[in-house]
Amino acid sequence: MLRSSFVRLTSSIARQPINTTMGQLPRVIPVCTTMALREISTSNYSRDKKRPVQTSEPEISTNTGRRYVEVDSPFAKANRYTYAMPDDPYVASEKVAKILELGTVDDAADYIRALPIYLQSPVVWNQLIGYCAKYGRANYAEQYFSQMRKRGLEPNERTFTHMLVAYGKSSSPQAIQYAEAWFKKMKDFEIKPAPIHINNLMRVYNHAGHPEKTMELLKQLSTSGEISPDAVTYSMALQACPQLPFHDRAREVKHIWREILHRIEKSQPSQAPSLLSQKAANIIWQEDAIRHNRTRDAELELDDSLVVGLLSAVTRTAATERDVLVGIEVIAKLYSLCPPRAAEFMEKNGILNQDRQPGFGFQPSVKVLDAILRFSGGLREFKLGKEYFDLALQQFPRLEPDQYVKDAYAWIEKQLKRGHNYEKKRNNRKPRQLNTRSPKHSSSFQQ
Repeated sequence: MLRSSFVRLTSSIARQPINTTMGQLPRVIPVCTTMALREISTSNYSRDKKRPVQTSEPEISTNTGRRYVEVDSPFAKANRYTYAMPDDPYVASEKVAKILELGTVDDAADYIRALPIYLQSPVVWNQLIGYCAKYGRANYAEQYFSQMRKRGLEPNERTFTHMLVAYGKSSSPQAIQYAEAWFKKMKDFEIKPAPIHINNLMRVYNHAGHPEKTMELLKQLSTSGEISPDAVTYSMALQACPQLPFHDRAREVKHIWREILHRIEKSQPSQAPSLLSQKAANIIWQEDAIRHNRTRDAELELDDSLVVGLLSAVTRTAATERDVLVGIEVIAKLYSLCPPRAAEFMEKNGILNQDRQPGFGFQPSVKVLDAILRFSGGLREFKLGKEYFDLALQQFPRLEPDQYVKDAYAWIEKQLKRGHNYEKKRNNRKPRQLNTRSPKHSSSFQQ
């Protein structure tokens, strides 16, 4: 109705004659015509505005265009969202890790092969190779390495780390041969070996039962100066010491400790090297003109695992009291813990009080305190262990033993009580009975 009235109005205006005698004046539109135009335009706008709202949802569903990595497998169909096309290789690497968590190695390999070539980087393939290495599947790791190389991708440092880890867990008799070949192959890609590669190669030697190769590699590092051994390197070497021939075990542990001590002292400017460490350093580093390099002077980051490994190696290799002295010196030097029983050991073996200097005073962790108790208990020096425990809590009030430490201390106290009862019974026996039974020693190293 409104539209028809507007048409009649405009047509009547158009039929009016124009007075040509008058000048060209602007046409005046009546107010009623203006109002009609506004109502018509408003009605058309509101009607047109509602139209796209009714069809907006179908348009979104048809124009999303999400791309997927096309893999025809039951796993891919069941995990469709995981196969959404990633934006970059790092997102693709996370997708591979997710597939390895939910599926199989073959599912992850199919996913990588279906990726566009610009998303297939060493970061993505390393996820697959590292997963195989984690479970010692060296053959699979080599196969995926070959597939990566066929696509023109070059390996990086982590790729070779994974390959060495794989052979460190392999039971193949040729594990050492293959691991050394991979280690040498790094030069073909102009990759310089890092401590992590050295450590994993040592792990291969230890796992294969060739500790002498581990010690030889450590000596090469000490003399060449190209790579500085870190805490893990020394831990690997300490793990190899108990597997060495009997006459070399304790000696190698002592040499490793001297080298560790020297590097720690170099990083402590306020701490002057002790006379004992200076003598030991002069013996170990005889060819100083060749060996005095950044390996010797590099700062060593001491961690609990290294201290635990050191005390464990002393326990497993000690055959005399002088061998035990290495562990006592470790505890005294690092943590300034030297109870009366430990001082007796030092004096008995020619280390007088004036030759000793204060230790570094590092605070031992609960893990280290547990290792100290196990070190003492393993050598059947129960009194020494009790003194260490009491002195540690006295010097470090913030040190709170956990249940493992409490159990170890309770076992030491039990052994001390048992030994005390035995001595008491033995002293109460008659002389005739004393001659019929040999005395039981409280320490494995009393002469």
